[in-house]
Amino acid sequence: MKAVVKEAPRDGCMAIVARPEPRRGVGEVLIRITAAGICGTDVAIWHWHEAVVGQYAPSFPVVVGHEFAGVVIEAPEGSDLSPGTVVGVNPQIGCGTCRYCGLGRPTLCDDRRMMGGHIDGGWTEMVSVPEAQVFALPEGVDPAVAPLLEPMAVAVHAVMEQVPLRAGEDALVIGAGPIGLLCGILALEAGAARVVITGVGADAGRLALARELGMEPVDVEQASAAEALGPEGADVIYETSGNAAVAAEFLHLVRKAGRIGLIGLCHGPATFVTTPAVLKEIQLTGSRAYNDPTWRLVMKILPKVAPQVLRLVTHRFPLDRFEDALKAVAAREGVKILLEP
Repeated sequence: MKAVVKEAPRDGCMAIVARPEPRRGVGEVLIRITAAGICGTDVAIWHWHEAVVGQYAPSFPVVVGHEFAGVVIEAPEGSDLSPGTVVGVNPQIGCGTCRYCGLGRPTLCDDRRMMGGHIDGGWTEMVSVPEAQVFALPEGVDPAVAPLLEPMAVAVHAVMEQVPLRAGEDALVIGAGPIGLLCGILALEAGAARVVITGVGADAGRLALARELGMEPVDVEQASAAEALGPEGADVIYETSGNAAVAAEFLHLVRKAGRIGLIGLCHGPATFVTTPAVLKEIQLTGSRAYNDPTWRLVMKILPKVAPQVLRLVTHRFPLDRFEDALKAVAAREGVKILLEP
């Protein structure tokens, strides 16, 4: 079978190679991949940007890709996952024995392994993964949404678990990438009175989509988020851009007793005066990836938001053209780009 493999820890060094088809291990599910997503981390792995990939310690060569979905070929005896079932895959595997896994928070596990980072991932044609990592789509949900479940889990963890939004509150999403748009979709689903989302001129298409999805887009090169929000600011801010420059700003954009969720990975030094956080009693909360219960929550929410989530898919490339797809992501073309074996 074909697979996209990162062959060495340096710029480039990624190629389509022939790999033996996997055999299903004990307790594993054999899956035929139908589509896989691309995110900024995959671009960083391609170019091997140490600021991003330092958290991974793969053995090379490694199959890339942590956003992927497919259909079941074979499952363990007695499993509810019958052949042909459309599934998404949680690519994060905790050790299962440490303090954080015991708390139900494997995203903090020191021995956490990520498919497509530490171990082989899903930019290929078939995978065999532990059954606990596999989630069947709810009945009636469009199967095309399956490869977006991983980024959706990131947004669900932020909006529904780490920094919950209450009905009637105003939200600000900083960053109009896929995670930012998903946070906006979920904030509206949670009952936000309004969702303001910011981007730059290069995000014109994404901001237009945000408007169609019910958000209030702001191009910060042309206007200010402060003017859009009004004098009191937002009850909740979700920072998804990873831009160090916004750190000094978001404390002034949030209301008294407001909450700020830090989701984007900032790869440079960020400084801000902490006094506003004290005087306004602001909560700043980090939100990393997701936990196992997050995926079960995703499946409950999915039937309500699947049509909106599917709007994010703008490009599809065959697996052989993975470099073209990576270049498109790096150039911020479209919104969500998928690879199809």
